[in-house]
Amino acid sequence: MAHNIYNIAAAVITLGISATATADDLTKEITVEKDIVVQEREAQKLSQLPQFNLPAIETKKLSWTDRGVAAPLTNDITLLPPAAYAASIAKSPYRGYIDAGYFPTFELGVSAGYRIIDNDATRLGAWLQYDGSDYKRNNREGDKLHMRDHTATIGMNLRHSVGEAGTLDAHLAYSLSAFKSPALTGDPTSQTANTVQAGIGWQGTAGSFRYNAAVDYGFFNFSEGMSTGSMGGTNIKPLTENHATITLGGVYGLNENNYIGADINTAFAGATNTVKIISSGAVFSHEMRGNYNHGYVALTPYYRHVAPSYSFKIGLQLYDTWGGDNGFRIAPDIRADWHSGDKFAIYARFTGGTPSLNSMSSLFAVNHYINPSLAYGDSWRQWNVDAGFIIGPFSGASIEAWGGTGKAKNLLMPALFTNFNNLDGMYSAIDFTNLHYGVALNYNYRDMASLRIAYEGAPQEYDKGNALWLDRAKNVLDATLTVTPIKALDLSLGYELRGGRATYEVSPSGIGQAQFADNLYVQRVKLGDVSNLRFGASYKITEAFTVGAQLDNLLNEKWDTFYGIPAKGISGLVGIGYKF
Repeated sequence: MAHNIYNIAAAVITLGISATATADDLTKEITVEKDIVVQEREAQKLSQLPQFNLPAIETKKLSWTDRGVAAPLTNDITLLPPAAYAASIAKSPYRGYIDAGYFPTFELGVSAGYRIIDNDATRLGAWLQYDGSDYKRNNREGDKLHMRDHTATIGMNLRHSVGEAGTLDAHLAYSLSAFKSPALTGDPTSQTANTVQAGIGWQGTAGSFRYNAAVDYGFFNFSEGMSTGSMGGTNIKPLTENHATITLGGVYGLNENNYIGADINTAFAGATNTVKIISSGAVFSHEMRGNYNHGYVALTPYYRHVAPSYSFKIGLQLYDTWGGDNGFRIAPDIRADWHSGDKFAIYARFTGGTPSLNSMSSLFAVNHYINPSLAYGDSWRQWNVDAGFIIGPFSGASIEAWGGTGKAKNLLMPALFTNFNNLDGMYSAIDFTNLHYGVALNYNYRDMASLRIAYEGAPQEYDKGNALWLDRAKNVLDATLTVTPIKALDLSLGYELRGGRATYEVSPSGIGQAQFADNLYVQRVKLGDVSNLRFGASYKITEAFTVGAQLDNLLNEKWDTFYGIPAKGISGLVGIGYKF
């Protein structure tokens, strides 16, 4: 399963700040598939807070290895980068930065970082970031909600190279989120969430053998639990979660064309004071579960062959899960690419496995308004096929097409449960058929202008659609025009339409609803189409000082991000970026 999340389209505005993002999770990787540049349609964070997105990563020439090695991310960050610049991989003449942006009514973002130690062997940086939002807005049912959300994060990153032997990476970050959980009647509930992320990893080389090891730990909790209603009418103790991941990997080069390797991953999540939903005849109800622990271990051996115009990988993932749907499983890991010169490329993937623990912290990163007491089991892909091709560029124009299908087990999707508050922020675990398809046209005119028009579609049923889209959109059209009339000025105009968005109401009683399966009935509930016209501009006054603006939803359209949670009206940030 891929973790979720749909894009509510924040405009990407490069503010010309030479910096780099460093991911807090050391197990995350960048995989470069030869010279084929595949457009990743990863889900983006829901735009509840005024954060700007990072621009796309430039293609890098890396030594061939299945495991990701630290790749320099040399793109300029946008205002308010989502990760630390101060200890980044890419060397920069500047040791620090500060970015700030504001927009009425109240949207504020401040981000700053500084490399305390900065030499060829060691980089130690500290950074902080604040994102705040406060607005009143009617949802699609006509309920006026006061939405407040403030998140502050402070962190440190270390990168130390030990000659040619290897590189040590470490990170530590703490986040505090304070927000109001919306309510249709009465006062909203004040809620806070604490997040701690820590990790250490090593990447090394010994002759033809490359290896890596990493340990990551996370802590997450809420200040308030859910209201128990029929169980006494008071809030239960807040949920607390600990989770950890251990990653080991190695690849041996038989020669410059043939490689064998293996990856071992194990992960664990444990939560206290949890609740689960059960079916009680014709209604759903809560049941106290207390502590809930689950995890998995996965082994992925593989063989990879690399040639000048093609490459392929043949592997298997063997994994065992416990605490949820226990069992030992085997999934494919087969990938192939072929390109003809630099004008045509085709790729295919047949994969599976990749369990996800659905930790509360990962759900909270997408949607702050999740239920504070429900903990979920793991999800995984039974199998998944993806394929696509790229034609061009010819005279600056290129065409992409892609598609995929597969089966996911226990995929989490937002859902409404009958006889519960529709703002309770619940998810339903679904055996899901993943199906999606898309095309895109790209055009670049020298270094003065670029245009991308993309369409992606998916069916929409309770158990079928695009597994990455939490809003279950049927059709997504996105167009972005970027113009650079002079070297220091960038202008961006974009529009995104997400049509047919919906969620589903689930009931154990079939009154007035279409039957989906034994003892389960569902009906579709509209979320409203996203119609987001966006504009951005940035001007580099000097190499160190940039001013910029980003505006979203210029048409002031209404839709719900999740059911009952209204999207902002006209919003954005106007700000500065300064490097020192």
